[in-house]
Amino acid sequence: MRRRSHLIVTFVALVAVGWSAVTTQPSGSALAADPQAELEKTRSQLADAKSAQQSLAATLERQRSELASLRQRSAQLGNQLDAARAELAAVTAEYDRVRSVLAQVRAEVRQMEKRLKKLRAQILVLDAELTEVAAEIERRTADLRERESLLEDHLRSAYERSQTSLLEVLLSADSLDEATAQMAYLITVSDQDTILADEIRAIREELQTRRATLEDGRRALVEARAVAREETKALKARREELTELEADLAALRAAAEVKRAEQEAALNASLAAAGNVKQKIADNERAAQAMADLAAQLQRQAAAQAEAIEEAKRRAAAEAARQAAANQAANKTSAYGFRWPERSFHVTQEWGPTSFQLEPPYTYKGTYYPHFHTGIDFANGCGTKIYSAGAGVVVASGQPLMPWDTGFGVVVDHGGGVQTWYWHMQPTVVVSPGTIVTSESVIGYEGTTGMSTGCHVHFAVNDHGVWENPRNYLP
Repeated sequence: MRRRSHLIVTFVALVAVGWSAVTTQPSGSALAADPQAELEKTRSQLADAKSAQQSLAATLERQRSELASLRQRSAQLGNQLDAARAELAAVTAEYDRVRSVLAQVRAEVRQMEKRLKKLRAQILVLDAELTEVAAEIERRTADLRERESLLEDHLRSAYERSQTSLLEVLLSADSLDEATAQMAYLITVSDQDTILADEIRAIREELQTRRATLEDGRRALVEARAVAREETKALKARREELTELEADLAALRAAAEVKRAEQEAALNASLAAAGNVKQKIADNERAAQAMADLAAQLQRQAAAQAEAIEEAKRRAAAEAARQAAANQAANKTSAYGFRWPERSFHVTQEWGPTSFQLEPPYTYKGTYYPHFHTGIDFANGCGTKIYSAGAGVVVASGQPLMPWDTGFGVVVDHGGGVQTWYWHMQPTVVVSPGTIVTSESVIGYEGTTGMSTGCHVHFAVNDHGVWENPRNYLP
């Protein structure tokens, strides 16, 4: 009788501790696993899924940027080809100018080919990554179903066991210790089921993250493939158009050579008519050397002009904001910010190797030429206004090549090692060293001073000590 009373007291105390916490005993497979370890593993996989989502998002952002850049480069290539076609169509098209444009276009085509190759490789990598994400989703979905089934089994068993009176469990035990162990075991089972439920929630969140990642990636993959197809088609058309333009360029080259020969024949004829050819040639060679020496000296002094050049560029920007772009070709602005120094003119001699005897020798890019014209000559009549080609600061003016050349001229430093030279001006000195100029600044007037065969402007571009073709710097 005393033993039964003792059991009843024990029973009441256990019920007061936590009747609601009592659940069912898990199946054998649940007891064999470590629920806390499984939960930590699932949380780690959730963190991996979120990290993968962030990594893919960064990859997709970079890819979108590259796609936008690719489209922009394609549009630029189209514009360059249109410019080349316009040059070829013009009656006054110049071979050297068009050749330079086509060389740039060829480089752009090669660049686009490299970018497309890179894009296709990225598509393959992204496709493989998305395939792995999809496979991981399938694996984790199976894990989720297994754990949900396990928890359902536990809950079902708990419901069935709840029909059994705890009093009967206690009374059927052989001792108080045995009854206490059974109750403690039931409470432990409840903790396992709680952990299992947490794991299920974590797996569901992980799957939601991975599905969102997969959806974003598939959209990006579709877009990338569409762009690749579009740009591949455009690149094919550009190659075909470039081939046609290059064929047309051969005919233009022949015409340009004829024109150059005519110019040089006229110049040689005027030189012969003037007499004393040998002396003039010798003087001109010395003047050319003096010009090279002065250019080198001015290049060394360029650093001191940096602040003034920046001020000139600021003024040029302000002028550009106040004025609309002019329609005449001479008033257009190049990528260097340069315009033609005269608003209306005709070219009388091109830059480059020549048969004109008065031109001095020059070595250009490793090739020696016995006669080389280091600039472009153009004319519109004596007294025509001459403008600076672009923003810069005057570093020489007047007669800086005396005594070898009595011609009046101006040298403008534009920064970055680029100088522009203007020669054979009228004796009136309009600007002096230190003057800040823009493409709207008059720096002199067309004349025929120095070794000149008539009123014109000798316009030259010295880029880091090399006399380059001015057409490559002009619009």
